[in-house]
Amino acid sequence: MTRKILFVHGTGVRGASFDRTLSLIAAKVRQHLPRYEVVGCNWGDAFGARLNAHGCSIPGYSNGAAAGAVEAAAMARWTLLSEDPLLELRVTDLAAPLGPPQGPVVWQLLADAAEAPAALALLSTWGLAAPWPAFIGALVADPTWAGTIRHLGGTRAQLSAPVSRAVVAAFLGWLRRAGEPGITGAQRDELVLALQAALGGAALGVRDWFLGKLTDFALPRRTALNDRTGAALGDILRYQARGEVLRNFIGDQAARSGANVILAHSLGGIAAVDWLASGARQVEALVTVGSQAPYFYEIDALASRPFGAGLPEFFPRRWLNFYDPRDFLSYAGRELFPGIARDVVVDNGQPFPESHGAYWRNDAEVWPEIERFLP
Repeated sequence: MTRKILFVHGTGVRGASFDRTLSLIAAKVRQHLPRYEVVGCNWGDAFGARLNAHGCSIPGYSNGAAAGAVEAAAMARWTLLSEDPLLELRVTDLAAPLGPPQGPVVWQLLADAAEAPAALALLSTWGLAAPWPAFIGALVADPTWAGTIRHLGGTRAQLSAPVSRAVVAAFLGWLRRAGEPGITGAQRDELVLALQAALGGAALGVRDWFLGKLTDFALPRRTALNDRTGAALGDILRYQARGEVLRNFIGDQAARSGANVILAHSLGGIAAVDWLASGARQVEALVTVGSQAPYFYEIDALASRPFGAGLPEFFPRRWLNFYDPRDFLSYAGRELFPGIARDVVVDNGQPFPESHGAYWRNDAEVWPEIERFLP
């Protein structure tokens, strides 16, 4: 008999973004958990926060970008490139080569990269090949990109790596804005190498000037980052004020589907814990990914349980909780809920905020652990 997993999504997820994430998770479940079927709990369209007056309450309203925090220069580079994919190319000190400049040559190769076999093969395995040609086409039509790359010094081999990183960083930003689930750092690096081969190949012995400059990168504190993410937490704020509607919706979906397991991301993990802690349920196990439920409990903000009360006897005894130290919206639960919550630390290989959405494609750590956990 097929068992059911109810997927409860996290903050900011709406419509097509939910459908794409559910499709990805369903594929992973078929691969790793063939005895299970996943069903979706799409609460975002009806319940999610919106600026109902178009942001008129926010002085000087604009969409801010989250700051990064990293532990190494290589991660710092990707943090900065997530903000400005062309940054490395703008500050490079590559000298002009003997003979004709190679920037225009690399630019033409980039236009041809829409059909690069190695890159398309990788993207196909991740279910991301379809948008790649259109993405490259839009990038090649951008005069800022054209002006930056065409005027670069250096040889083709020297330019291939920084140009490839710029393109992949831009593609990651496109995925994030489109609501697509992210890829891991290892997958990102594979895509860079595949694209680099199409643009001229690696240059032996080339000094990584930009990476050297980042070795003294000043790491902002996590608390400072949290102070700057208030506008992005609208769903969480609305849940705190109107959470019963979402909890009841989860209950209805669980009853309708007959789910034995809840798989919840981010705010979905908070709502799932609250619902499970509010009464006896048919759910046998809980898996939370990048969730703030332990943090809410510690600061006495969990709707269902005041701090110090612990979890009720009817709460499922089996709770698997994933967090990535670079995902600043993920928290550990083992010490707060001993004997119930089991933490699994993973490395999605991405800076924040990409780290928060990259769990679903982490085949090396996340899915094998879920496979071992579920009966």
